[in-house]
Amino acid sequence: MFDNTALMFEGYRAMLKKIKKKTYEERFASFFGRNRSFFSDMTQYIKGREDTAVAAGEVANIFAENVFSEYGRAGKLSASDTTDLSLFMIYFVFPSILSLDDENSKVLCDAIRDEWRVRTNNPAYDYTTYEDLHGSFQEKIFGLF
Repeated sequence: MFDNTALMFEGYRAMLKKIKKKTYEERFASFFGRNRSFFSDMTQYIKGREDTAVAAGEVANIFAENVFSEYGRAGKLSASDTTDLSLFMIYFVFPSILSLDDENSKVLCDAIRDEWRVRTNNPAYDYTTYEDLHGSFQEKIFGLF
């Protein structure tokens, strides 16, 4: 069902390098454009289901399983992969899902976050919107920062 998960993460480390406000704008727009239909499929799967939380949990489980099987060894990620993939999720995946403005976007993000927390043993892991993240970047003033 969600066969594109591994493709979505191709080059994820390069997308996290030297990330500034302008490069984030460009990289996010490119990522969202390439993967929008994938995220729409995820939210469409939840639509019309009697229990949206259960459906979102199913999607989150499949999504995480695809990532962990692609990048992990024996179902475990290395410490560096855990950090980098978690950052990639925060910078690109969650904001993309929330940018859909679908009624099920938040339910899906909550389910993926919860699944990621369990699999990475990080109870503090959370997500944010593109607007909040983009607004947190410092602007260069007279070439500083």
